[in-house]
Amino acid sequence: MATEIIMPVLGMTMESGIIVEWMKQEGDSVTEGEVLFNVETDKSVMEVEAKASGTLLKILHGPGDDVPIQQVIGYIGEAGEVIAEAGDPGDGDGSAATAGTTDSTANGTTGGEDALAATGTAGGTAGGQDGAATTGSGTPGPPGRVKISPKARRHARDLGIAVEHIAGTGPGGRIVFSDVEAFAAQTAAAATASAPAAAPAPSVTPAAAGPGTKRVQRRAPLSGLRKVAATRLAESASTVPHFYLTMDVDMTRLTGLREQLIAYGEKRGLARVSVNDLIIKAAGIALRSFPAVNASLEGGEVVEYADVNVGFAVALDDGLVVPVVASADQKSVFEIAATTRSLGEKARGRGLGPEDYGFGTFTISNLGMFGVDQFTAIINPPEAAILAVGRVKDTPVAVDGKVEIKDMMSITLSSDHRLIDGAVAGQFLAHLREILEQPLELLIGQDGA
Repeated sequence: MATEIIMPVLGMTMESGIIVEWMKQEGDSVTEGEVLFNVETDKSVMEVEAKASGTLLKILHGPGDDVPIQQVIGYIGEAGEVIAEAGDPGDGDGSAATAGTTDSTANGTTGGEDALAATGTAGGTAGGQDGAATTGSGTPGPPGRVKISPKARRHARDLGIAVEHIAGTGPGGRIVFSDVEAFAAQTAAAATASAPAAAPAPSVTPAAAGPGTKRVQRRAPLSGLRKVAATRLAESASTVPHFYLTMDVDMTRLTGLREQLIAYGEKRGLARVSVNDLIIKAAGIALRSFPAVNASLEGGEVVEYADVNVGFAVALDDGLVVPVVASADQKSVFEIAATTRSLGEKARGRGLGPEDYGFGTFTISNLGMFGVDQFTAIINPPEAAILAVGRVKDTPVAVDGKVEIKDMMSITLSSDHRLIDGAVAGQFLAHLREILEQPLELLIGQDGA
């Protein structure tokens, strides 16, 4: 019996995957453990291995298809094995192997979940024509039963076409999407040929775009990373009671320390330390002192974590990903720098794996590199808080009655009020500022490796 190829679950937040490329084609031999196809998840593009050996008998979904998890996308079996009523690969519909069969009565209504009117309407249906038009080399099925894929069925319904008039060219005479398209085009051409010549319409000069118009340049579906982010962040913003606290931080000493660390690291081949790396380290230390911030709400329970895993937002062309620095409080700044560089490269190359994200206990979103002074961020559920970081800039500051130019930075903590009170959030933020302004604590316990 053939083995089903299913869309795997490749992450805790994954609901569907977009097939990028098949490494094998129908009829090719497949070995268990061999890379079978690539799939784009909400975080990255990942390779999926074959779970069985044999011949790739059928591909139900091709590149670009967005398929829900645990759904059948193909079959592996013995060469020559027949898959009963397997879905058409060009349909890209998300249907399982036998999901496309629909019972139809003589009056054109279906016995399935979607009823299709058999009688024609003025909107281009075929029910009012004499005889059944055919397309392709197939022949119309018997009136009592129509085999049709779900995608083709929905398209026929949208066009107002009675499916029993369409000839199926798919396996076993099954009607596929292209059959509906061809039938609609043939019907439109026949209607045009038989219609009397109409009087020429008066010439109309298109009006220039005025101040009350908005012209569309491009439309694109909300999909992939952006679709997942939109769903999760909308849920967070609407269900989590956010509150925000902002503080200004004197980064003068920390920027000086960073220059020394860069010089030290360059001589020893260590990773170049960024301001964000130092903030991740500082946040890790502060979180260790405030377990209420290093927590989440699960059902009716408050869960405080023993590990301090700090996520950092990485902007891609089509959305955000949040890889995680595990045990950020325990790592040296050079280890954090190496980790963030590696994870950032993997994220931009769509190579993040399940071991790189999804287990954060706190998130940092830094827009300073884009010249942003201050902003608020939406909490990355189920975490209790997120830190928004602005740019470091020269700012005149009053010190002992004199004005001095300091390297200042704004940080804003977004907190879940169900888990964190204002006083706790304020104390955490003040402690984080203290670490950044007195940065020697960032070096405690480091061995320079």
